[in-house]
Amino acid sequence: MRKYLAVFKFNLKSELNFKVDYIFSLLSFAMHIFIFNALWDYILKDNAIDGFTRSGLIWYIIVGEFIAYSIGKRCYIKVSDMIKNGEIANILSKPLSFMKYVIALEATSIVNIGINFVFAIILGLCMGGPLHVEPLQVLLFALSLILALVLVIMVFVFIGLMAFITEENKSFYLVISKTMLLLVFTPLEFFPSIMQKILSFLPTTYIVYPPGSILVNYNLNSALMLIVGQIISLIVVGVAVYVLNVKGVRSINVNGG
Repeated sequence: MRKYLAVFKFNLKSELNFKVDYIFSLLSFAMHIFIFNALWDYILKDNAIDGFTRSGLIWYIIVGEFIAYSIGKRCYIKVSDMIKNGEIANILSKPLSFMKYVIALEATSIVNIGINFVFAIILGLCMGGPLHVEPLQVLLFALSLILALVLVIMVFVFIGLMAFITEENKSFYLVISKTMLLLVFTPLEFFPSIMQKILSFLPTTYIVYPPGSILVNYNLNSALMLIVGQIISLIVVGVAVYVLNVKGVRSINVNGG
């Protein structure tokens, strides 16, 4: 455990050096919210669509942007580069587990998550105004948000591990990230029924949509179903990550790196 804690501390110090990146990331975050605030204000005014008011939609987008900006593409790039440049062979030559090493690396995302969370709340209060929420709703939202953050990390790790199979895995990132972004700015209810059915089977749907929906369009039964969907998605993606990691590490051990 101490080895992975040392990896975490080292990478945490590195993350804290990217102060300019954090500033520009927050500016980009705010710019998207300003644009969609003006858009939904013009479209909706004082009306609501499928239970979503203008204020609710702004909070929904803020939750989606928070998740998207907290866990960026650097997650998959790190894993992918370690496989492509042979760094994984160096890691495996030491008494280290590759997946535990990756977890220690990604744990440093807590800094980005913390900064973005505070900024998201401030931005939400300024642009969307205060929300009226119930205690159970807050608890389910918090649980859903944690599951969403874990799921998005797992999805990006999966994309990175695809480098074991194909050297050029950027196309996987582009396709998967675009399906995730579909629901960052637009709730599932706004899509045609056939699209809703298709999207409901994709793990990426359970990254952004559940926490945003629970926060602004709360229904206990729907919230519980969404959380179950997140757990199932985590299991599916987790199994895929496990299989790719085992096969990839085994091939490196057999071939001697």
